[in-house]
Amino acid sequence: MASSDGAPDAVAAKLQKQLEYYFSDANLRRDAHLKGLAGADDDSTLRQWVDLEHVLAFSRARTILDELPSTTDGEPAKKRAKTIPSVALTATRASSALELSDDGTKIRRAQPYVEVDAKELAARTVYVEPVADDASIDSIQARFAPHGTVANVSLPRGRGFGFVEFEARESAQKAVAALDGVDGVAVLTKGEWERIDRRWKDLSRSPAVAQARRRRRNVAEAAAPKLGGSKIRPGSFAGKGGKK
Repeated sequence: MASSDGAPDAVAAKLQKQLEYYFSDANLRRDAHLKGLAGADDDSTLRQWVDLEHVLAFSRARTILDELPSTTDGEPAKKRAKTIPSVALTATRASSALELSDDGTKIRRAQPYVEVDAKELAARTVYVEPVADDASIDSIQARFAPHGTVANVSLPRGRGFGFVEFEARESAQKAVAALDGVDGVAVLTKGEWERIDRRWKDLSRSPAVAQARRRRRNVAEAAAPKLGGSKIRPGSFAGKGGKK
């Protein structure tokens, strides 16, 4: 079924979700480029207008636009000048978190940006390990979504762990209570992880401990099963999909 302006509903819905993420508090804390545009002229509310065309050129937005159907002559619909604005207008107008300029060329947040102190942010965030090498942000988000609204997922490439930030600390606590230890996966608050990580680094100063860890890691990597060319740790979160 298509929306009233001819853009596929599924694409418009995905684009809306992606645009909302781009301008979310969670993403703007990390995205220096977009934060600079939204915060031009020292606007601490980060509500300055940003060119919609520029935002649609971001990687994940382009991937979503690639899902548009082809024209009758086989040319990708995303190349038609009138199609992309139609999808973007539909997506932005449907969002309560975003605003569209009168001429339909610029986009901004609907509400002022809210800074969160480090302690509160740590309380809202959980650490997850192990995570499969080919796990996606979408798959991790789906696993944690039943416990609360997920604001951001960070998966350091090839590191075997990740961070899931919720909009509320209560959600993080629920996730830890429900998932920690299930299928051999550790889920703990970021604050607890930082405390353990500091202790881990202290122990790493011992040559004997460092040697033992290297030996244990080599054995584990040699024994790890492979799926599609990727090493998957037993009991790890895994999944396919794109990143934000």
